[in-house]
Amino acid sequence: MTKDEVKGRLYDTTFFIGAFRRRAAIKALAEGSDSAGVVALAQALQERHPDHKRIRRVLRQLSALRDDHKIAALWAQWAQAPDPELAKILSTLGCPSGYTQDARFVRAVLAAATSAAAPETLQAVAVFARALPVKDESSNDAIYAAWIRCQSAEFEKLIDEQARQASSPALEALHALVTGRLERYFELGDADGMLLVHAFNMAPEPFRQSIARTVGASSDRGLLENYRRALSSVTADAASNVENLKLVGDEDGLFEVTRSLRLLEVLDLCERWSASAGRPGGTQQRAAVERSLAAYRTLGTFQVEDSAPLPEGLVDIFEWWCHEKPSDQQLRCDLDASDPFLRARALYLGREGALVDDARLRGAAASEHWPERLVARLLEPELFSEAVPDHVLWVNACAGDAALLLAPIDGTPEDYARHTALLGQGRSPIGSRSRAFLEILCAFQSVFVASGIVIDESTETVDPGAVEIEDAPHVDF
Repeated sequence: MTKDEVKGRLYDTTFFIGAFRRRAAIKALAEGSDSAGVVALAQALQERHPDHKRIRRVLRQLSALRDDHKIAALWAQWAQAPDPELAKILSTLGCPSGYTQDARFVRAVLAAATSAAAPETLQAVAVFARALPVKDESSNDAIYAAWIRCQSAEFEKLIDEQARQASSPALEALHALVTGRLERYFELGDADGMLLVHAFNMAPEPFRQSIARTVGASSDRGLLENYRRALSSVTADAASNVENLKLVGDEDGLFEVTRSLRLLEVLDLCERWSASAGRPGGTQQRAAVERSLAAYRTLGTFQVEDSAPLPEGLVDIFEWWCHEKPSDQQLRCDLDASDPFLRARALYLGREGALVDDARLRGAAASEHWPERLVARLLEPELFSEAVPDHVLWVNACAGDAALLLAPIDGTPEDYARHTALLGQGRSPIGSRSRAFLEILCAFQSVFVASGIVIDESTETVDPGAVEIEDAPHVDF
């Protein structure tokens, strides 16, 4: 019987005798002298062959002593289409060391280790990686790369236990910082911090959080300086930097990063500072934080102020809407109702139920009917930082708060002067809340933008001892 005929019988479905033929084909393919038979069985296993349990048992019985070429062929086949079922078998069989010298073969297997890979797949690749030469930097670099891609604890442990050294010290620095082995990192002699910078740039976000925890557990000031340099070297968004600096507990770094934030984001830092004793080290920075916290702590009082009692028989409209509990279907209909109060109710209640998106709110903010404008700004005031003044007091108040909440800390000296001038205005509860926002904004802007550099382009000097500047067409400033 030819090989093709044997493979054909592997899928025989003839009544009664089909099962016997399939079993005979499985045995023949497994015991054949070449590797094509076990590859055919592996493909059948991946396709959930009716006799997949028998195929699994047969493949597990392969021996590294007599079937090394077959096992290597299984690895090569699996690398093309990693399958968790076959991965379990390969983890048991291991990989013959004689086949780990083929660079292309090694790269193909290690490429299966990704963040989306199944646990069985990662386990199989880790077993394969353990069989690779420990002294080979090329293999070690590939193992480090696989570890970075999949962030597997098995690879992390493998690198440590086998003391694998990569060709790049930055890779070793990354492993040491992620695993909390600061003594190993210091052994690398990262005096200028560039190893940490390179390691941080290679690290996926989970690794960056681990690095932050490692740095935060150390009292070494030089390490903290290197970490700040690493943060500033990447294009990560400010929010990520803030979270990493929180993990490190770097109060000075947190204060410095507020330069790139808006007031709304700084309020979250105020919450953190109000709940802890940590403060920036600089006198000016510490004073700015204390000033902002004094204003921040007053904000909570505005949320619980009792309004004047309503006249007999009247109920707060927002409470009334909540008590009505209309269905989602009703709210969807009311969004297009002719009555502006029905549309306002649908906006107010539908936003919480994810029935109303930002586009709908922006449309409502431009409505000719004030109930819709009020609800839109009440729900998401930060969406309307550039809203034009409204003739309705409360609508205008919500838009005004949004402008403050989205004000950048790193503004201009003119912004700071304008905000300072506004501090003395407004004595109503709304004015008090806005004044607290302004106080926090000015506290930080007093450090970053209270003064500016003014360039006088005149050719005359006021001080006889001043340095004169002439045109230099070949010099860039």
